[in-house]
Amino acid sequence: MRKEELIRYQLIEAILLWEGRLTARHLMDYFSISRPSAQKSISDYKTLNPNGFTRSQSEKGHVAVTGFEPLFISTDFAHYQHVFGDRALSNDTINCAIELLPVPLRNVTPELVRPILQAIKQRLRLDIGYLSLSSPDFEDRIIQPHSIVFDGFRYHVRGFCEKNQDFRDFVLSRFNGEFAFEGEASHAIEDDRDWQTWLEVVICPDQRLGPKQRQCIEYDYQMSDGKKVIRTRAALLNYLLQRLRVDIYQADAESQQIIIDPECRKTLQAYLNHR
Repeated sequence: MRKEELIRYQLIEAILLWEGRLTARHLMDYFSISRPSAQKSISDYKTLNPNGFTRSQSEKGHVAVTGFEPLFISTDFAHYQHVFGDRALSNDTINCAIELLPVPLRNVTPELVRPILQAIKQRLRLDIGYLSLSSPDFEDRIIQPHSIVFDGFRYHVRGFCEKNQDFRDFVLSRFNGEFAFEGEASHAIEDDRDWQTWLEVVICPDQRLGPKQRQCIEYDYQMSDGKKVIRTRAALLNYLLQRLRVDIYQADAESQQIIIDPECRKTLQAYLNHR
């Protein structure tokens, strides 16, 4: 299967799964292709998933069957958001119901990322300039990176820092891009204890809320018996808590909404505020 075909099939599935009705116009607008080409892509997909959708005269399009199962995408709504939200920003012909919140631009360029990815893939030591809050000027750091992490707002590089002799997180946009490789890395991802340690974060409604309010929160977060378990690496715990907005205590229960289960917090205490 050619990549072009796969991308078209993914779009077809995203529309059928989340909108329920597909027409050739969707593909024509999205890919700037002709109607015959769009119709052919739909027909080709039909041979791969013959029971996934039917032609509806009343709907004037192809309609997904109940329980439609995609073959090429996940059932996570984030995929639909990615397909349409990002594309709609640069193509005003696409009718999109999703509005993405603008965030401050970060200094993330191909020139900056390439040496880091190369060091990760080839397990190399990387000498690169880094700007930290404690140092107003770029200083050379020799790091041994093993992963790039996106916390929902900015990118981080996880790796061994030879200055601190420990695994640390570095904000990707604070590197200056001037680098040199310094041979093979001596510390691998398997040596990063916090990265290899998995934790279960248990969240529950703020107990200061009333019964009906707690029930609303439980429904919103798909909790079972008043709790939701989220599995994460110990190295990423603080990023998760920030995204859940439970890293700061709110005096107003309705603003807080969810908290970490008290017993769980005792277990997590040893990993909070790790670098």
